[in-house]
Amino acid sequence: MKLGLFDHLDRNDVPLPRFYEERLQLIEAADVAGIDSYHLAEHHWNPVGMAPLPGVFLGAVASRTKRIRLGPLAYALAFHDPLILAEEVAMLDQMSNGRLELGVGRGISPWELSMYGITMNETRDLFREAMDVMIQYFTEDRVNHRGSRWRYLDVPVELKPIQKPFPPLWYGSSSGATRDYIASLGAAMNAGWSPSARMKQSIDLYRDAWDRTKDAPLRAGRPAEATIGSVRMVVVAETDAEAESLAQPAYERWYASLEHQSNSFGFTAMFLPATYEIARRRVGSVIAGTPDTVRAELTRHLAESGVNYPLLQIAFGGLSHAHALRTLKLLTTEVLPAIRKL
Repeated sequence: MKLGLFDHLDRNDVPLPRFYEERLQLIEAADVAGIDSYHLAEHHWNPVGMAPLPGVFLGAVASRTKRIRLGPLAYALAFHDPLILAEEVAMLDQMSNGRLELGVGRGISPWELSMYGITMNETRDLFREAMDVMIQYFTEDRVNHRGSRWRYLDVPVELKPIQKPFPPLWYGSSSGATRDYIASLGAAMNAGWSPSARMKQSIDLYRDAWDRTKDAPLRAGRPAEATIGSVRMVVVAETDAEAESLAQPAYERWYASLEHQSNSFGFTAMFLPATYEIARRRVGSVIAGTPDTVRAELTRHLAESGVNYPLLQIAFGGLSHAHALRTLKLLTTEVLPAIRKL
């Protein structure tokens, strides 16, 4: 079983130059420790995301690492010119020597989208149009497209990614026609932060879609089994009490950043619990404890949900760089050997 890290790069009290440098050091350590991948969210005008242009930070990650795979999770396509983004993707795949994991999505925040002049109702069509452009860029020598949002005339493609026809895709939990479309592209699914039992319902539906679309042309060369990820915030320490004491204020700080923008519109975020106790005890989106505690809870989550590629968020809120490094060390030496055997 593979395992990755998920990251928001949410703001803390450290000056940003040091903040970026410490996170790069953490990813370097993850690379050496054998973590399989690093995935970075995209958010705009919001303290929950200090990487509004994920490709900039991922370019630095590519230059500081050797084997860990890396990518956005996800590029919100409504914010991007797809032709320019396809060039960025090709650059990142070349700069990382074929290590890019290409996460794409419609955009999860209605408030970010509204400040960009887009409604949630528009994002489905924008997403499909952007994907059409990007796939044409990756698979042909010239791009010609006349759509409702973007138009390109005989644009030559000078830069291709190393991975053919394009880097492996990731997408968030999907529904309806989008589910079949994403499965037809061979995309890994990120089921997010939901409770394990609820997550399993959407995972089973995606695996059904995966089986239905097995003969789709762009599935060629992709794994026979669907890759299913989920996000869990994890803090590991020598005692359960210490881990809990670190995780609670970190979660509350992270959640305040997540809520900051929606609160300014008079709303609250819709998909995650406001309190640490609910996130920890009821939803299970936070796992905190000794290596034994974390190993047992993560193993149970994987068994109950059907996830086969957990994504762990080990740096968030006010957690110090030292605490994140300690979690990484305890994870890789005392938890992951058992998880990888599942």
